[in-house]
Amino acid sequence: MAHHEMTGPLEPGTAALFGARLQRLVDNVHPKRSKPYTDAEIAAHVGVTAKYIGKLRAGRSMPSLEKGRAIAALFDIDVDYLLKPDDHPAVTRVEGRLPTTRESAAPPQKSPSHPTEEELWLQLQQVHGVKEIALRAGQLSPGARASVLDIVNRILSSENEAQRLQH
Repeated sequence: MAHHEMTGPLEPGTAALFGARLQRLVDNVHPKRSKPYTDAEIAAHVGVTAKYIGKLRAGRSMPSLEKGRAIAALFDIDVDYLLKPDDHPAVTRVEGRLPTTRESAAPPQKSPSHPTEEELWLQLQQVHGVKEIALRAGQLSPGARASVLDIVNRILSSENEAQRLQH
C-alpha cells in the first residue's frame, strides 16, 4: 500500500483542487467489479455521509487530515495527490497510472472565455504557482507590497514589449 503521510499544512483554496482530484480518482480508479465507487461506498470507508463525499467531489468542503488519508487509502494513493500542485512527485506518480486525459484534473470552468475571479485565482494558484508569491507578499509592509507590484508590472510590461517585437 502507498505511503499516506501528508507533507506540510493544508493551504487555503485547496478544496477545489481536492474535489477535482477526487473526481478524477472516482472516474478512473475502480474496484475489482470495474464500476466506479459510489459516494455511499466512499463514505462508508471514510466514516462520513454520502452527501459529504458529494460536497468534497464538488470542491465545496475540505476533509480533516484523517478523512483525507482514509480517502487516499481507499484509492491506494499518497494523500499528497489530493492536495499538491501538478509538479509534486506524488501527483506525477498517480497521474502516470491514470489515463492521459487531464480534463478532470482542473476545476471545471463555467465559461472558458470568461472565468470568474475565483476561478482565475484558483487557476493562477494551481497551474501557474503564484500562491507562494502572494503569501510571501502578504507578509510585507504596504509600501513594500507597492514596490513589489511596481516591479511585477515593469517585468510584465517588458515581457509584453518583447513579445510584441517578436511578432
